[in-house]
Amino acid sequence: MKTFFKRTFRVTYLTVTLMIIAVHLLFLAADFNFVHNLEMRFYDLMFHLRGPKPPGPEVVIVAIDDESIKAIGRWPWSRREINRAVEVLHQAGAKVIGFDIIFAEKQEEAGAALLSRLQQEMARRQWSFPALEKWVRQEGRQVDPDGELAEKFGQCGNVVLGYYFQGLELLQAGPEYFSLEISPDNIKSSTYDLVRWTSAQSSPAFLLAARGVEINLPLLSGAACDSGYFNAIPDPDGSIRTLPLAITYRKDIYAPLSLSILQRFLDNPLLEITLSDQGVRGIRLGHRRIPVDDHGRFRIDFRGPAKTFPYYAFIDVVEGRIPPENFRDKIVLVGASAVGIYDIRVTPFASVFPGVEVHANIMDNILRQDFLWAPKGLWNPAVLSLIGLSLIMCWVQPRVRAWFGLALLINLIALYFLINYYLFSRHQIYLQMLYPLSGLFSVYVAVGYMRFMAEEKERKRIKAAFQNYVPPEVVNTMLQHPEKLHLGGEKREMTVIFSDIRGFTTLSEKMEPEVLVELLHSYLNPMTDIVFKHGGTMDKYIGDAIMAIYGAPLVLPDHARCACETALEMTAVLQQLWEGWRAQNLPELKIGIGINSGLMTVGNMGSQRLFDYTVIGDNVNLASRLEGLTKYYGTAILISESTQKLLPDGFIVREVDRVRVKGKRAPVSIFELRGQGRPEGVEAELLQTFQAGLVAFRQQRWKEAEQYLSACLRLDPEDGPATLLFQRTANLAQQPPAPDWDGTSTLTEK
Repeated sequence: MKTFFKRTFRVTYLTVTLMIIAVHLLFLAADFNFVHNLEMRFYDLMFHLRGPKPPGPEVVIVAIDDESIKAIGRWPWSRREINRAVEVLHQAGAKVIGFDIIFAEKQEEAGAALLSRLQQEMARRQWSFPALEKWVRQEGRQVDPDGELAEKFGQCGNVVLGYYFQGLELLQAGPEYFSLEISPDNIKSSTYDLVRWTSAQSSPAFLLAARGVEINLPLLSGAACDSGYFNAIPDPDGSIRTLPLAITYRKDIYAPLSLSILQRFLDNPLLEITLSDQGVRGIRLGHRRIPVDDHGRFRIDFRGPAKTFPYYAFIDVVEGRIPPENFRDKIVLVGASAVGIYDIRVTPFASVFPGVEVHANIMDNILRQDFLWAPKGLWNPAVLSLIGLSLIMCWVQPRVRAWFGLALLINLIALYFLINYYLFSRHQIYLQMLYPLSGLFSVYVAVGYMRFMAEEKERKRIKAAFQNYVPPEVVNTMLQHPEKLHLGGEKREMTVIFSDIRGFTTLSEKMEPEVLVELLHSYLNPMTDIVFKHGGTMDKYIGDAIMAIYGAPLVLPDHARCACETALEMTAVLQQLWEGWRAQNLPELKIGIGINSGLMTVGNMGSQRLFDYTVIGDNVNLASRLEGLTKYYGTAILISESTQKLLPDGFIVREVDRVRVKGKRAPVSIFELRGQGRPEGVEAELLQTFQAGLVAFRQQRWKEAEQYLSACLRLDPEDGPATLLFQRTANLAQQPPAPDWDGTSTLTEK
């Protein structure tokens, strides 16, 4: 059962990646404010990278700015100043005049109060003076700025006023029981012309609902041709990115100032909203479609920073300093841009942005039919990008080096960012940035950590497996570059060396076990160090014998040279050890070494329970045979022809024979390895003379061969190869070989 669960629920790169994707999808569905705020930073960045876009010519702004306040006086101004501006704009031919300000309080002048008391007193005393009454009415109209402004609104017939809803909240049903202190008749004109329901049971679910409303004076509202609310609801970080195009108040659904103005500008097309149980399904103004979310919020494609639209100072308008053609047949928005009036907003482009220009951007978006689209929900391009990028990183990262994985991460982030920028700047599509990039980075970190832990485990396994076979620097190299390590059976060009102590069996019978073990340790320790020193791998100890390989587990280009240097140093160190053993009355040890190079199979050999890292093959067997032949030829080191061909200049070798060893049909030439450097003196003469004798021997010139070999023995009476070849020459001289004899010696023993 434990094995079943371990196999079923094992942690892999894919399972971790799927878990990361699932967590991100849960966060996406929850839509936490802190995550939303971070996402909006990327959203705002896209506006800055894209830069301003030129708006259309239909909308201009008359700004209540600092210059106008300085010239006219502190805000709020007399309604007569507003009257002057409306008159100028009307005369200039403005098609619609929209006010992003509210006239909620009545303006009274001192003369108006005096005339009012006079009328009251005349009524109380029941005075009847028709001429006086006419004069009082005439003077009353002259000192009533609200009346004058209302009269001007009526004469123009194209003024749209703004109002303000209070106590907005998101409700699942229409607000049916809210109290109303002021009659909503003054704002009835801003309700939607047509409300469609997707079913008979539908209700305005998930819409913004208002608890109260602050409206203009009834006198002014009645004189204006239309009205609309100018509520702008900022995101949690305080920035305006959307504007609700539908707010419920009691049982009616109201449109904003921007839509009311546009409806008048476009000659009163039908303003229609479609609702379902989930909220707003769509809004249309005539044939123009206006995209909104379920709550009726419109995503604003801001054209640029403040004053991207044409701005004209209020004082310049009323003083007649602006050419009339600048307003002809246009939408003129009148609103505040002075900071002190507190109608300043934060937008993606700027932290100081006049609220009146927000409406200008909305109207320009609708007139151009140029909308921003930010797909939402669990199945949108951003979610697919999250899944795709995460799976790409999951598949690629474990298969490449760390630097390539980091480069891939950077390139995928850059690619996704560039694609998002392209879609935003060219097609007004914004894909979520945070979740795809966060998922990608999380997978990179998680897979990187898992890979690190796996490599750390592999390092420990490698270190445990090889620290007793190869030198520490080789182990470190394998740990730093595991790709150089190829475990398992594989064929590779390598060199193998066999070393054996001569007469060790006889020696062990004469010595006490404790002394024998101590002698063997004092011999094997330095020999092993020599193998490690030259980059070899200690394959195994076979009693007193040593088997080492060169070229595995790490590739060693000059494996033949390293093996031969090892053999020469082993014989030299053994001579030094003998100097110490002699003082302990220990016997002298002599070794024989066989070396061969070629293709061998290397890897873990054995069973599943017990295995060993070793080499096998004919070339391994030949090296073992050569080690055994050192006794026959009386040499310390014998190497094969394949090893001799791989050696660079600087090694002293001589060919001693061509043999056909047991188990192999093809003859091989064998060489004695005598040292390094250039042979000089007696050494050089001995090698030359022996080579001449060997040539004469193979050509069956027996007497000439005997002469050369006799000369070799005079130079070195203990030369094993010369002694053996001299005996063979004498024997063959008495009993000549068969006609097909080629000078090869056939050995019947291992």
